[in-house]
This record gives sequence, structure tokens and C-alpha cells, in this order.
Amino acid sequence: MGTENLKQAPETVEPEAQILAIQHEDVALKMAFRYFSDVLLPYFGIKGKAVGIAATELVHLDVKVFYEDFNFDMEDGSCAHFEFQSTNEGLEGLKRFRAYEALYSYQHKVPVTTYVLFSGKIQKPMAEFTEGVNTYRIVPITMQSRNADQVIRELQEKQECGGKLTKEDLVPLTLCLLMGGEMPLKDRVEEAYRITRGAGSVGQDEQDKIEAVLYIMADKFLESAEKKELMEAVGMTELGQLLVNRGIEQGIEQGIVQGI
Repeated sequence: MGTENLKQAPETVEPEAQILAIQHEDVALKMAFRYFSDVLLPYFGIKGKAVGIAATELVHLDVKVFYEDFNFDMEDGSCAHFEFQSTNEGLEGLKRFRAYEALYSYQHKVPVTTYVLFSGKIQKPMAEFTEGVNTYRIVPITMQSRNADQVIRELQEKQECGGKLTKEDLVPLTLCLLMGGEMPLKDRVEEAYRITRGAGSVGQDEQDKIEAVLYIMADKFLESAEKKELMEAVGMTELGQLLVNRGIEQGIEQGIVQGI
């Protein structure tokens, strides 16, 4: 059991279910970047410091809607634009990114670089194309090229040697289910929880945020039986219980409406 555990939606699944699965992963990635951009940008080799999240709205006359993700204002005055893709759009996606970049750069008078984080089994995505006299390129970040086994092993060894884990050490755990590696996905989540909870040097607030992203990732990628085993092993977190209670409340409200 390894990277093949990253479940791809079968062809028989309804389009709505496939969209929901993609949105589920998208929410987790956006949470990770909103919480931990100060760690994830240098982790992915992006130079410079983000000084804030920029506006993503564009005012233009085209009726086409551009579904942008994250913009970070960088300290050098440029903009780092992030997209998250679990399916490789190829040329169509690149043309959409190019159009968004041009509009944003024109309106805000700043240079824009687009970084695309590819999850799923995508390893060699299309990253540039030439049209007319211009060549456009994005900076691809492929999660399958990173090894979850190594990330987890290094943190285990550091803890066993009495080293204090930092926020920078722990944040990559939030993305461990998207990485390559041989460790089964359930074991990755279980060990990520154990390592995070054992990191007393990191504040409770940061631990809660890390567990929040792990919870959503696990809810998407693990089978029902695996999730049950995981909860028995690590216990229900306060955040997890909150999400469960919220789901129950929403179910009751929907039931009342349907009953009426």
C-alpha cells in the first residue's frame, strides 16, 4: 500500500460527487496556505516573504469567470499567485492562468508569478507553452515528488533524540497524504497526529490548526473503516468533535425543513 492509495474518482461516480471531492481537497489546501503561508512558501523554495494576502477580485468586461485561488503580496512588491489542481488541465489551464496574470498585473501594476500545486498522481504537468512570439510558464509544485516516509521519519528521529519540534518542522505533515511514499495513508495520519501532539514546544493554537487540516485530508482520502480505526487510535479531537456536532445540527435543521 503506497501512493496508489490516493483514490481517484471512478468513471461511474456522478459529476457532483467528483466536484465535491475536489472541493474537499481544495478547502484543506487553502486552509493550509492561509494558516501556514510563512512556512509553506520557503518550504516550496519560494524566495521572499509574504507580507499579506492580496485581493483576488478582478474588475473587467469579459463575461468569463476566472476561478483564482490565492494571491500573496511579496515584500519585493511582486505578487505570488497560487493555484491548486488535483486534475491536470494542461494547455487550457495554462491559458486561464495567463489571462488572470495579465489582468491582475495590468490592474494592480505589479509583476505576477503563478505557482501551481499539483496533487493526486500528477508528476510531470505541462508548465509552459508558446503562442505567437510569447512563451508563458508557471512554476509547478508536484506533491508526488516529495516523500512522506522521509518527512515523518526525520521528525520521529528528532523527537526520539529529545529535539524540540518547531512549527516549520510540523507544517509539512499537513500535506503528507498528498506526497509520494510507501507508508499507508492511515498510518501517515496516525503518526502525524502523534508527532504533533508530542510537540510540546509548539503552542496549542498551532497544534489545533495542523490537526484541522489533517482532519479534512483524512476525511477525504481514508475509507470509512480506516477513519473509524484512526479515531479509535488517536481519539476524537476537539476540532473533530466540533465538526461532527456541526454536521449533526445541520442534519437536524435539514430534517425539520424536509418534514415541513
